[in-house]
Amino acid sequence: MSGSARNDLVGIIADLKDSFRAYAMHPACVDVAFIGNTSGQYPSTPGLMVDFDAFVFVAEMNRAAGQPLAGLRERWTDICNARAIDFELRVVEGPYKPPVAILHRPVFVVHLGVFTESLYLAAPPLKRWAWRKYICEREPGRLARMAPPRPTLAEFVTGPKGLRERCAAIEAGSVEMTEWLLPDLQTRSFLITQDEANFVECCFAYAANTARNHARTLGLGEADQLANVEFFSWYDETVFRSPELVDLMNDKAACRDRGFVVEIAHARSLALRYMRTLEQHLTRCS
Repeated sequence: MSGSARNDLVGIIADLKDSFRAYAMHPACVDVAFIGNTSGQYPSTPGLMVDFDAFVFVAEMNRAAGQPLAGLRERWTDICNARAIDFELRVVEGPYKPPVAILHRPVFVVHLGVFTESLYLAAPPLKRWAWRKYICEREPGRLARMAPPRPTLAEFVTGPKGLRERCAAIEAGSVEMTEWLLPDLQTRSFLITQDEANFVECCFAYAANTARNHARTLGLGEADQLANVEFFSWYDETVFRSPELVDLMNDKAACRDRGFVVEIAHARSLALRYMRTLEQHLTRCS
């Protein structure tokens, strides 16, 4: 991708963040937080598949909250289409990405979490502990206020969304996700299976989150400070040696500009070998 094209994507990210800041002032909205690469917490350069992650807190999960988000989606779909960019906005719990085998032009993937405060507090502790560092627009410390105590290694292994559960999903070749459909925010469940290109993203995300959560439960600040390129090398050298994880994360980086060109069986094998070996190591040490 040329430098000017990359700069265009950076500009769109900034403008889209402004759209969400405006939504934060809507009467149905309580707050907005930018997550992951979108937050500025980690240095990030966009690839052809642009991750844009955000949380939206609302008073109620209803049409009053969802309709403005649907309008935002329609407006930005038109803006991006005019620039030869695909745009997708979905409210999904899970490591969703569109099943694009080969990228021919940029695609913006806006991955939203929409919560009431009670729904957020029901999220697994491992997730809320990881999210505690992100800053909200209206109440900056909201996510830190709603964070649990630091999870233990036992919770990391056996708790909800922990190592054992994620390993089982990749082994089964089927990851269940929940989507809140706009504009009414009604829910549906769907499966991403190992027959679909975007199952590769499930392998990437589950292995990557496992490594970061492992470091977090050990109290290591690098898990919340280092970008992917630095973090996985540091983790491999300092926390847990895994050439499989390093190879998988190199594949993940390549897919940002190419699409899901990695063979599904290869990604699944690398993720399982890393996670199974880590579980065996932690079982021996407990």
